[in-house]
Amino acid sequence: MKKADGVYVIDSLANIGACAGIGRNFAKACEFLAKGDFSSLKPGRNEIDGDEVFVNFDEANYVAKEERRPELHRRYFDIHVPLDADEVIGLTRHDESANGSFNESSDGGFYDEPVEWFTVRRGEFAVCWPVVCAHAPAVTTDVPKRAKKLIVKVKA
Repeated sequence: MKKADGVYVIDSLANIGACAGIGRNFAKACEFLAKGDFSSLKPGRNEIDGDEVFVNFDEANYVAKEERRPELHRRYFDIHVPLDADEVIGLTRHDESANGSFNESSDGGFYDEPVEWFTVRRGEFAVCWPVVCAHAPAVTTDVPKRAKKLIVKVKA
């Protein structure tokens, strides 16, 4: 398990249960991911527990590092789960003085911050903390491509 001071976790899905105590809604998210059967998911938002825990099933456009700016959330943890292609994610501890803007209604902001790049392989997950972890998801080192992934949103 890779950890950086409450900023992110990257690990095997087989170990998702170890994250159940991270926040008040994590047990529900971990139970969903531990089942490992995502065949019934439809594209877009899928409810687990209303606005407390839900999953976005997406076919994301994976692009080059230069095309992604780190994003930040304040109300939700993100759990990224690549399904059919490895995903590179840039992670950094967010600095409130970074250039960027935040949209309260969408719980998202994009910033100009340096990031460290990690590969999240199929069968793994990455947890990004709200407020402190800016992340640049859906990056590839190959040619740009589309790949299926889950983003589980867990209310902090």
